[in-house]
Amino acid sequence: MPTKKTKPGREYEVSGRKFSWFPLDEDDQPETDPVVIPMRLKLGLVLKLADQDMDAAGMRQLLAELIPGQADRLDEMDLHDFQQMFTTWQNEYELL
Repeated sequence: MPTKKTKPGREYEVSGRKFSWFPLDEDDQPETDPVVIPMRLKLGLVLKLADQDMDAAGMRQLLAELIPGQADRLDEMDLHDFQQMFTTWQNEYELL
C-alpha cells in the first residue's frame, strides 16, 4: 500500500478503493490495526444522512453506516485523531 502523509505529517495508506488509518494509542503512537474505510460512498447513504450536520456525531454516524464492523473502534479514538481521519478520508475520496 502506498503510504501518504497529512500536512502535519500523520501517515495513512490508500490502496485501490480502501483508505487505512492507524488510530493513536494511549501514548500517541499509531496502533498496528488500522481502521479501513472504503473509498466508495453509495447515494442511498448520502440521502439517508442528508439532513445530518457533519460535526463529530454526524461523521461518526456516516462512518458507522459505512464500516459497521469497525464502528466500536471509532468510539475509542481521540476526537482530534478521529476528525483528522475523517477529513483526510474525505479529501482522498474527493480526489477520485
